[in-house]
Order: sequence, then structure tokens, then C-alpha cells
Amino acid sequence: MSGTHGALRIIELTSALLCHDFGGVVGALDGGAASASPDRSVSDAAMARIRLRRAAWESVDDPVPLTQVAALAEGLPGQVSLDISSLEPTMVFPAPTARVLLNLLLLANDSLPTGGVVTLAGDVDDLFLRISGRPALWPTGLALCVADESAARAALSEARSLQMAITTLLAHAGGIRLSLLLPPAGQDQPAILRLGGG
Repeated sequence: MSGTHGALRIIELTSALLCHDFGGVVGALDGGAASASPDRSVSDAAMARIRLRRAAWESVDDPVPLTQVAALAEGLPGQVSLDISSLEPTMVFPAPTARVLLNLLLLANDSLPTGGVVTLAGDVDDLFLRISGRPALWPTGLALCVADESAARAALSEARSLQMAITTLLAHAGGIRLSLLLPPAGQDQPAILRLGGG
């Protein structure tokens, strides 16, 4: 097992354990809240976040339709929204692509600390992801991790770069091309992330 695959397997197992434990805690709290109050929004939001992270971090084999991606994206914090209006509603992503996409959504969320919009455009084989908000900034070192698998593995050692490392390592391990498209000179916008393409 390579260093990258070994690291990802550890992440998968840890994620499964944490999601199981957190799901049990939230479920217990939800049961108590249901008997005490009709307001279940807090536990619903927590469960949505757990579902998103489980789908992103644990290994999956089945294709994932766009509708499911959109449903899982409801686990992003309330101030971050997903715009898929330009995509074909019947799109279905192969499992490895969907997993990288879900991790890109988590990375985009981290890159929008005060909220914003994550916009998807393109198609299954050539997808573009844009973040907009104030501030909107991809983490330092993303371009290097996209280009260099060893740099992505090294980024696993720091908590602040963990999501960036997981996302880029999944792409490297799956042979899925990630690239950054820089905005025209003078435009104050973050790069567009491209998933797939030639």
C-alpha cells in the first residue's frame, strides 16, 4: 500500500469511527430535544454536516447523481450556498469524481470564512468550481498540492491544511486531474478550480 493510499485509508477509518460516534451523540440529543421542544433545527444541521463529511471522507463505490450532491451540500454551514443552476440536472458523477467534488465543497467552505457562494459549471468530465464572497481565498499551498503528491502528503501534518491535503490526495490517488485557472490580471478573484478536462 503506497503512502498516499495508506494515509487515505487511515482517514477513511477515522472518519467512519468519528461519524458513527457523533451521529450517536446527536441522535441521543435529538431524542431528548424532541421530547422537550419541537425545534430540531440544531440537530438536523449537525446530522447534515455529518452526512456530508461521511460521504466525502469514506470510500464509496456507487455513482452519485447531482441531486444527491446538492442534498449533501445542505451540510455546508448556512452562510455558504451551492449554485448548480447551470448544470444539467440529470448529471451523474462516477464515485471517485463525486468524492473529490464533495471534498472540494468542504475546501471551498473553508475558503469562505464569512460565507459566500460556491458555483459549479461545466459537465461530468470537465467541471469548474468558483468561490465568491468576502473574503474568498483558497488556502496557501493549494497549487503546490495539486501539482505535487508529496506536497499534499506533507500537508497532512498541519490541522489547518488537512482538508486541502485530503482533497488533493484523493485526486492524485484516483488519477483525477485538478488544476487552477487564474483570473485575468487585475481582477481581484480567487482562481477557478477545474475538475477533469484535458
